[in-house]
Amino acid sequence: MLANIKKIFPISLQLLCAAGIAIATANTTMASDYKETVRVTIDFAKIVKLDEPASTVIVGNSGIVEAAIEDDKTMILTGQAPGSTNIIVMDIDGNEMENVRVVVATDTRELTTVYQGTERQSFSCQPRCEQVAIIGDDNEAFNEALAQIFGRQQSENNN
Repeated sequence: MLANIKKIFPISLQLLCAAGIAIATANTTMASDYKETVRVTIDFAKIVKLDEPASTVIVGNSGIVEAAIEDDKTMILTGQAPGSTNIIVMDIDGNEMENVRVVVATDTRELTTVYQGTERQSFSCQPRCEQVAIIGDDNEAFNEALAQIFGRQQSENNN
């Protein structure tokens, strides 16, 4: 059968198919390497209790989730943007204790999206609608929302 495939498909297509199979196999293997998946909502914190004392936390993509060690057995995760990444927790000797997959998503029950042509704006409507910064929103609306968020944080820090 392999001989028939070689006759039908040019070598470039054969290589492309082989690469696709290799990537699919690698992704399946990587996803199964994690002991657990932790789900976090954007702009919400989640407390994760560790079985053993931790010293270091390594975040695969801090644009998706932030992680901090509150004490040696408590880690706090805060969702930053939709997506998935991993977090590696290490003990004081530098040994890997945990390698967990983290999936961050929006809380769609509280999110309202308004489309004006190709432009998009997002609002959190609990209890009243206020603009929020969600990746993929119109650049002007996104930057305006971020400026308001950072301005509020800065005024809270000054008080």
